Amino acid sequence: MSDISLQLPDPRQYPESSPSNMLIHYTQSIVNARSEDDRAMWRASLRAALTEMLEREELLSLSVALAMVTSQQIYRELWDALRDAAERPDSGRHAVIFAVPLVLVIGSKGKATLPERIADVDTLNALFRQHGLFADGAEVFLSGKLLHPDNVVGIHSAQIYRYTRQLVDAARGLPLELPAAPIVAKDEGVFLRYLLGVAIREDGAEAPVKLGGNVGAWGVPVMKFIGEQLKTEGVTLFPIPRPPMPLMQAIVAANFARLEVALQVFASTQIRQLRDLGQEPVAIMSAHDNGELHITVSATGNEKDWGGFVWPLAAQDDVAQIETNFRLLMAECQVGDVRVVDGVQPESRDGIPLFFTADDWPPQPVTLQ
Repeated sequence: MSDISLQLPDPRQYPESSPSNMLIHYTQSIVNARSEDDRAMWRASLRAALTEMLEREELLSLSVALAMVTSQQIYRELWDALRDAAERPDSGRHAVIFAVPLVLVIGSKGKATLPERIADVDTLNALFRQHGLFADGAEVFLSGKLLHPDNVVGIHSAQIYRYTRQLVDAARGLPLELPAAPIVAKDEGVFLRYLLGVAIREDGAEAPVKLGGNVGAWGVPVMKFIGEQLKTEGVTLFPIPRPPMPLMQAIVAANFARLEVALQVFASTQIRQLRDLGQEPVAIMSAHDNGELHITVSATGNEKDWGGFVWPLAAQDDVAQIETNFRLLMAECQVGDVRVVDGVQPESRDGIPLFFTADDWPPQPVTLQ
């Protein structure tokens, strides 16, 4: 049976109001504006306030505002305004700080360590220029160092604001000690790394690097090149480069991409295992009060051979999009039985993380503590 009548609820909770926070007040006023002129006025006020905070490196105030938003819509509006203030100066020659996320699907029978960088960084940059991602004659440099997500997230918005306005050349990159992070793999895993770049945009000139959009004709040659550069004995590697993006945007988009690929790997593996046993898979999705989505692939009458996947929701993740993408994935895998558990469920039951399988259907009510 395919349960299309239910939709996965969003389990995230927001404060009811934040009347005393200036940034949220401005952002709420943008959302509620009755005219484009009013909206533009409030956006200008918000940008001015954010610029002052970035100048003074008032990171705590920025973090508090983002934590106190009353809805995902307010969060996105405030986050976009923060990105705009940090990454886009009003005018003049400036640096563009960007990143190329790499999602790496790895299989290894034993423990293996992959290289921590793309050694041939000149060819890497030449490929991006050859395929039009870097403008002809523009000053752009993409580092070959593989950066761990934790280190990239640690580059805060005030630093991006300062570097965007102060860096005078691209070749030396960011003036930060960012260690390369080799990947230690065993069995099967999906990993995320970033290549960090700097471009110089001259006043009035075209963009030096093509940011965002979809992976085009450049995807396959860049994927093959990175695969050769990171080739390791005993390891199967499928690198998935994402388009260059402004750094703050890259952090958001790359985490979503990693989880989406990891979910695809989990589901395809679990479906194959059940069908090898002659059983038809059942996919179940549920939302939990700790801000997670739980997904299982199981079979009726088989209490042992089921698998579970956890999607921890980030602030900008769209629950409806995740559900739609998963239903499309199941359709591609010819799984016709996709079920959604009604309501927000507890994180665990009797101290054990709560996952619903085909034999739990219909789910027994679980009391939220």
